[in-house]
Amino acid sequence: MLGVDLGGTKLLMICGDAEQRSETGPDFSPAELVARIRGFAEDHGINPRGIGIAVPALVDANGRIGACDVLPRFSDWDAATALAPLADRVVATNDVKAALAEEMHDAPPDVTAGVIMAGTAIGAAFITHGRTLLGANGWAGELGYLPISVEGGVRRLDELAGGSFIAARLGLSPEQLAQRVGDGDATTLATIRDGGRALGLGIAGVIHLLNPSKLALGGGALRLPGYLDAVRTAASEHSLPDLWKACALTEVRAGDRVAALGAIRVASA
Repeated sequence: MLGVDLGGTKLLMICGDAEQRSETGPDFSPAELVARIRGFAEDHGINPRGIGIAVPALVDANGRIGACDVLPRFSDWDAATALAPLADRVVATNDVKAALAEEMHDAPPDVTAGVIMAGTAIGAAFITHGRTLLGANGWAGELGYLPISVEGGVRRLDELAGGSFIAARLGLSPEQLAQRVGDGDATTLATIRDGGRALGLGIAGVIHLLNPSKLALGGGALRLPGYLDAVRTAASEHSLPDLWKACALTEVRAGDRVAALGAIRVASA
């Protein structure tokens, strides 16, 4: 099985010991994705019996991509049809639900837990009493759309805590953000901490709503200096002590491979 993690800034493909990473971006297209998957398979002599693809989007029960803010050209994309020449079985799923499948594959059968990814934007997926929380249309977990009142109006959690939004708020590209971080720029570091605090508030809300025993965090924003510490501090300060003590706040065990590995699990099911 070939696992694909399609993100707003990167593409990761995994099949056995073969692994390849490359950049994407808001103009990245389905045709480019198909070409890269085909090239990866040819370069490594892979003839996959199936492809699991994790996408940062709403995905319906038939595997069709719905709204995809960070990769707008993938909205209304049919992965199974597009990738049919490459594999007999193609399964598309939301990227955080894929990460949940990987992180919780060995969890107790009655667990209530979740995965929260802080990358280009914020996403989440949850299990309650051992069953994936799907919602009416299978779209539960859109934590990034949580509205938060701030000075000047209401903003989505994505816009406050997502990595790309942190950079944009400073008027920087991701590369420039990394340079400012390296220079120890005080304004940049304070903005990163503000983003972490915003996510911590969102996590406190999740803790109060679901009373989970574990929340596993992943995504590139966690690597920003001060971000994760701010997440933990805000979540702790704004959660009821008993509920906070009941919840282990960890990082996903597979690191940045979690969604690609989870896509393989979902496609193999």
